[in-house]
Amino acid sequence: MSKNPRFVLGLTGSIAMGKTTVSNMFRDLGVPVWCADNAVKELYQKNGTATNIISKAFPDVVTENGVDRGKLRNLIHTDNRILKNIEAIVHPLLQNSKKNFLETNKHHPLVIYDIPLLFEKELENEFDSVLVVTASNITQKNRVLGRKNMKNKDFQLIKRNQLGEKEKIKRADFLINTDRSLKETRQDVVKIHKTINQLLK
Repeated sequence: MSKNPRFVLGLTGSIAMGKTTVSNMFRDLGVPVWCADNAVKELYQKNGTATNIISKAFPDVVTENGVDRGKLRNLIHTDNRILKNIEAIVHPLLQNSKKNFLETNKHHPLVIYDIPLLFEKELENEFDSVLVVTASNITQKNRVLGRKNMKNKDFQLIKRNQLGEKEKIKRADFLINTDRSLKETRQDVVKIHKTINQLLK
């Protein structure tokens, strides 16, 4: 990553751990946040860059509105090797999005990249520090299964492709546990924000 901004923070965590909540709290503090999930949604839209490529390789998962992520999940269920093919299409496009974000926000002292598979893709060396958002197994499962169109088989497939929670926590420079209240989570965010600002002085 470029030396401008002066501090580039990677934010990660498994599904339903509270990454979006924490990211939005940083945004409230004026910190630019790039979100991998949002970038993928944009690529999967009608006429999206990834949609045009995926439609040729896997036409059954593309509708008039773009890539149907539910159909794509079901296809991956049948053959997990398909995930590698999808990643080979999407990841180079995400790299371009990341670079554009950094250039756009180069005058900010701190920027954040919200990347669910940060450790799995061995990206930690791209960042000055890594913040892991975590929660208990019970909290995670309840949140996931409470989502629309999310079934236990989908949850297990996602977990299979993610690093274990203990290992993520072990690698973290900063840690936020969202089992606590929103007020306490916000306090944790403010504390980390202040710590990084002090490092930049």
